[in-house]
Amino acid sequence: MSLLWLVWIIEAAIFAYLVSFFVLNVVMLFLSAIYCRRYREKIMIPSIDFDALESLKDLIPPVTLVVPAYNEERVIVQSVRSLLAINYKRIEVVVVNDGSKDGTLDDLIRSFSLRKSEVRPSGALPAQPVKAFYVSSIEPRLVVVDKENGGKADALNAGINFSQSPYFLAMDADSLLDPEALTNALRRILEDPEHVVAVGGMVRGVNGSVVDAGRIRRSQLLLNFWVIIQVIEYLRSFLGGRTGWSQINGLLTVPGAFGLFQKAACVMAGGYSTATVTEDMELIVRMQGYGREKKLDWRILFAPDAVCWTEMPTSYAALSSQRKRWHEGLWQTLALHEAMAFSPRYGVVGLLSLPHEAFHEAAGPIFEILGLILLPITYYMGWLNHTAFILFLFLAFFASTIFSLAAILIDQVYFPRHRFPRDTLLLLFFSLVEFFGYRQLYLIWRLQATRNFFFGRVEWRVSLRKGFATRADK
Repeated sequence: MSLLWLVWIIEAAIFAYLVSFFVLNVVMLFLSAIYCRRYREKIMIPSIDFDALESLKDLIPPVTLVVPAYNEERVIVQSVRSLLAINYKRIEVVVVNDGSKDGTLDDLIRSFSLRKSEVRPSGALPAQPVKAFYVSSIEPRLVVVDKENGGKADALNAGINFSQSPYFLAMDADSLLDPEALTNALRRILEDPEHVVAVGGMVRGVNGSVVDAGRIRRSQLLLNFWVIIQVIEYLRSFLGGRTGWSQINGLLTVPGAFGLFQKAACVMAGGYSTATVTEDMELIVRMQGYGREKKLDWRILFAPDAVCWTEMPTSYAALSSQRKRWHEGLWQTLALHEAMAFSPRYGVVGLLSLPHEAFHEAAGPIFEILGLILLPITYYMGWLNHTAFILFLFLAFFASTIFSLAAILIDQVYFPRHRFPRDTLLLLFFSLVEFFGYRQLYLIWRLQATRNFFFGRVEWRVSLRKGFATRADK
C-alpha cells in the first residue's frame, strides 16, 4: 500500500469521525430542545402535587440521601444543612465518612451533636468495615457512618447498606441542592415507578455564588477562566447531549453529584463497583445492560430542573487532574462492558450509545490529533482539496461552538439560573474562544489519560476544596 493510499484511508476515518459526531450532536440537540420545551410546559401543570400529598405521608416515599465524604471539613457542615433544608420532609441523610484524615467527622459530631449507636446494616453490598455508627440528638433525620477508607464507590455501597428507604440519592459532599431539586427528580420516577429506575439531575457550578444556611442566596459566575469554561461544558453536555439521550433511553451517565435511584434496582445490578475511577458511569452502563438482559424495560431519565450546585476546580492543575480521571474511567467502563457494544440484545445502548462513547469520546482524541497534524500537511501538499479542508475546520472548531451557543440559549430560555446580562454575556464570549487554546489543552489531557489506561496506571486523584462563599465572605 502506497503512502498516499494510507493517508487517504486515515483522512476518510477522520472525516467519518467528524461528520458522524456532528450529525449525532445535531440530532441530540434537536431532541433536547423539543424535550426541554415540553418539559417546561408540563411542569407548569405538575402531574404530581407534592404539596397536596404532604398531609398524606404514606403516599410519598421516603428517600435516603447518601453523602460519601473524604477530607471534606471545609464544606461538609454546609452541605448537610443544605440537605436538611430541602422541601421534602420524608428524607434520611446518611453521611459516610470514608476514613477522612482531617476534621470531617469531628465537625459533624460537634455541629449536629452526634452520639454513637448500635445499628446493623439493612443491605449487603460489598464495602470496607464500619468503625462506628452515629445518630444526631438534634436532627433525627441525620446518621453518620464512620468506616475504613475504600474510595467513593465503596462509601456509596456502605451508605446504601444503611439506608432505610426504597429510593436513595447519591451525591457529593461538596454539593448543595436547590430546595425543589429532590421533588423535581422524584416526580420523574413516580410518574412511571415500574420502569424508571434512575434520574440524573442538572449540575451547576457554585463558585462565585453566595451561600447562606446551606442555600444559594445569590447565583453568580466566578470570573475565573477555568470555571466559566466548565459551566459551558456542563451546559453543552447536559442540555445539548444527555437530555437527548434520555429521550431514546440511551443515557449512560447519571452525574455522581446528583443521581436518584430505585434502591432495589441498584442492588439487583450489584451496586457500585470499585473497578473504575468513574463509578457513576459504570453503574449506569451496568444497570442498562442488566435491565435489557432480564427484559425489565428499565428507563433512566434526566430532570433538567433538579439542580445540584457543586464546587468546580478553579485551577489548571485541579481541572486537568479531574478530566484525566474522567477519561481514564471512560476507557475502564468501556473495557468492562465491551460485550455490550454493537450487540442488538442491548438495543439503543448497544447499537448507538456505547459505540458513540467508544468512537467519539474515548477514541476521539486520537482522531483529533491525527486531524490537527495530518490534514494541514495534506492540504499544503495538494492531496486535500480546499472544500474538504474548510469542511474539516468547520466540523473541528466552529460546529462545537454552535452547540455551545445553542445549549446556552436553551438554558436561558427554559431553566435560567445565570444572571442576565453579566453571566450570560460571559458564557457567550467564552464559548466563542473556548476552542482556540482550551480545546487543545483538553485534547492533551485526554491523550495522556489514554496513555495511562493502555500503558500506565489509573488511579483516583483527590481534588482540593476551598469551600463555599458565605454571606459573611462577601
